[in-house]
Amino acid sequence: MMTLVNLSAATAAKQILGFYDTIPAMDPKAFAAGLVEILSNYPPAVLERAVSPSRGIAAFIAYPNLAKMRERLEEWSAEYYADLKRREPKPKALPEPPRDIEMEAKIQRGLRELSARLRSGMGPSTA
Repeated sequence: MMTLVNLSAATAAKQILGFYDTIPAMDPKAFAAGLVEILSNYPPAVLERAVSPSRGIAAFIAYPNLAKMRERLEEWSAEYYADLKRREPKPKALPEPPRDIEMEAKIQRGLRELSARLRSGMGPSTA
């Protein structure tokens, strides 16, 4: 994998277009400028992949087309952000509070008393 430091959108566009023998546009400069604008929306990791001759734009798109290039960049961007999310440290769960045996006994006692009252026909509000 090629590692590039501070790859700019313009540099990436030049590298990508260098893999094609012709640019099928009435105005090749406008096409290149459009590619630079599109590339400027993506993080450096996506640009690094885009310029790779074996894994990038030229490896998947035989005929230069801005819409197809953008579609591929969107896929790679989604993969990149999903990978970032997977690598994010997971928040640690709070530890269980210590058992309060006395409080548990009070709750059990209260439930037994309530159950006895309800069986005898007395509700909590009729006491």
